[in-house]
Amino acid sequence: MGNLGWAEVVVILVVALVVLGPDKLPGAARQIGNVVRQLRRISTGFQQELQNALDEPVEAEARKRGQLAVEQSRQESAQKSEGSNSNVAVSTADQGEPGSAQKSEPGSEQASDSTPSSQ
Repeated sequence: MGNLGWAEVVVILVVALVVLGPDKLPGAARQIGNVVRQLRRISTGFQQELQNALDEPVEAEARKRGQLAVEQSRQESAQKSEGSNSNVAVSTADQGEPGSAQKSEPGSEQASDSTPSSQ
């Protein structure tokens, strides 16, 4: 009976007997029993509905499709971020001095960056 021990149940019954009296106690016990029974039915029905919803093949298929969509989205975003990183590297390598019309090739050095120093 949950967290109630036998001693607590006996105390509750004695208090109920004193408060309600011997005439009303059986009717109150029946009403309490009916309420507890209805609560258990509702709880069991809810648990079964939830379990059936989770066990349905449609639900399982939807979960699989959702997981695949998440994985594809992650792969696409990873590819986009890799592509944008390489574009940034290319664009910074392609930039020359302001006013310079030539673009430097990777691996080639231009003399325009060095200025003769006067000593």
